[in-house]
Amino acid sequence: MSGSGGGGSGGGGPGYSSPCDTLRFDSQLSSPQAAVVRTLNVNDVLLIAVVQMNGQVVVQVLSNGQPAGGLTGPEAAQLRNCIGQGHDYTARVLQIVSGQVRVRVEHA
Repeated sequence: MSGSGGGGSGGGGPGYSSPCDTLRFDSQLSSPQAAVVRTLNVNDVLLIAVVQMNGQVVVQVLSNGQPAGGLTGPEAAQLRNCIGQGHDYTARVLQIVSGQVRVRVEHA
C-alpha cells in the first residue's frame, strides 16, 4: 500500500516562511483623507487595520488612529486574509504628490 502523497502546506521547520511572512508590495492609497494626508511625511510608518465599513470589510491605513486612506486590489485581498490569520503589517510612506500617497506595505 502506498502512503499519502503528503501536501506541501504543513507548518514547516526552521527557515519556513508562509506567504504572509513575505508579503510586501507598493500601493497608492485609495480615497486619501486630505486632513490626515496633510500631516504625513515621507518615511512615516503607518498602521494597517481591517475594519467594517458600510457592511464591507476594508483595509485601512491609519495615522495616529485616523484613517489616511485605504488599500484595494489583489494584494489588499491577500493582506486582509493574512491580517485575519494574526499577522501585522505597516505601511511606510514613499511619496506624497498632490494629495496622493504611495506606500510600501511590509510585515511588521
